[in-house]
Amino acid sequence: MRLTSAPLRIMTVAHGYPPQAHAGAELCAHWLARALLERGHEVSVFAHTDDAALPELARVHERVDGVPVTRIRTAPEGAASLRETYLDARVRAVFEKELENGAAGGRKVDVVHVHHTLGLSADLIEAAKLAGAKVVVTLHDFWYLCPRGQRFTPWGHHCTTIDVTRCSRCIGKKRARWALNHLSTNLLRRPLRMLAGLPGYVVENLHTRAIRRRTSEIVAQLNRADLVLAPSRFVLDEHVRHGLDPAGGRVRVMENGVDPGFVARLPPRSAPGRPLRFGYVGSLLPSKGADLLVAAFQGMPRDGATLDVHGSSPWDGGAFARQVEAANRHPGVRFHGSFAHERLAEVFAAIDVLVVPSRWYENSPVTLDEAALAEIPVLVANQGGMAELLERRRNGIAFTPNDAADLKEKLLRFVREPELWERLRRPAQPVKTAAQAGAEVESLFRELLAGA
Repeated sequence: MRLTSAPLRIMTVAHGYPPQAHAGAELCAHWLARALLERGHEVSVFAHTDDAALPELARVHERVDGVPVTRIRTAPEGAASLRETYLDARVRAVFEKELENGAAGGRKVDVVHVHHTLGLSADLIEAAKLAGAKVVVTLHDFWYLCPRGQRFTPWGHHCTTIDVTRCSRCIGKKRARWALNHLSTNLLRRPLRMLAGLPGYVVENLHTRAIRRRTSEIVAQLNRADLVLAPSRFVLDEHVRHGLDPAGGRVRVMENGVDPGFVARLPPRSAPGRPLRFGYVGSLLPSKGADLLVAAFQGMPRDGATLDVHGSSPWDGGAFARQVEAANRHPGVRFHGSFAHERLAEVFAAIDVLVVPSRWYENSPVTLDEAALAEIPVLVANQGGMAELLERRRNGIAFTPNDAADLKEKLLRFVREPELWERLRRPAQPVKTAAQAGAEVESLFRELLAGA
């Protein structure tokens, strides 16, 4: 056992990392890595990048806020099967080399903290264990149970239960593309072997068998971790329901830590006037519900409220964002596109009430943490981790998920009841900062190492 006062060697694994990627999970991984570095530990990052200018498996080494980061270019779109999208022996080999490099000087990496393996390989957990590291996994969404990560289908169905037959239909277009990749690659390189193996490929990749295998293999990896953390009880319980083993205290609910630095840049906040300024901050995905919010806002009094929508949909060339904007007829709705996270204080300064209308089971949206820090009341869909946060903080109200009429009624409450804003703006429970999360996680890491 090492001395408890010794600095730890920690490797963070993430599916993306700032500044290239700055959604909630990526920001939480970055803030925590930085907090651990500030506490005197040796911290490094291994992350996926989808930079199309790089050849596949190319690595980029850089420092972000003092943290050394290795980014590996992978191309899941080139996969030849569902299995190749979550297990990649090539990525694992590169990761094992990174662990070896981290052990230079005779001291191995103490802890590998996995925030996500999308675009990497789920068996990095196993690789880290075999290298002698303790492994901690934080669950940020449902990707380990759902190939799309959000349990929300392209045709707008919210999967309150996971049905493998529906999963198979949900990724039907992806299956077709993977099969074409398989055929085009192998028919040219080894046609006879490919034709001989085609019946086996079909059996293993059609219908539900591949879905069941995916869940089984990924959950087996999660069960190799020493500790699994989840920012919400809901997301943890869902993983336990689908095979995550909670025995022996191996799972724990622990809120993410948030960087509060933007708060100092906010102007003093006073009671809002008229019109009341509602805001949406996030990606424009059907699962996120920006279209639902815009639809609900059409019935709002034109002199009583405005809505500022901050977000975009670059993954579809902006098509969904244009669709949402085209559906609007309210003069008080304004579309601003996405913004650099460094501008958060500027954006929040122009919002009186933040609306998070997600159709999927959000885990623990960072925007809700940031709104609480900024003393901005929230209006959220009453489900998943959002409902948990609202119950603890009591700094907003909830509406029936995917119900535009109820969302409109709750929007009107803020307009008609000015005292509601003052009553809700200060959260009953403080938001955990990244520095506090760093101290808590360090304690967990040391407990794991002490029990080795």
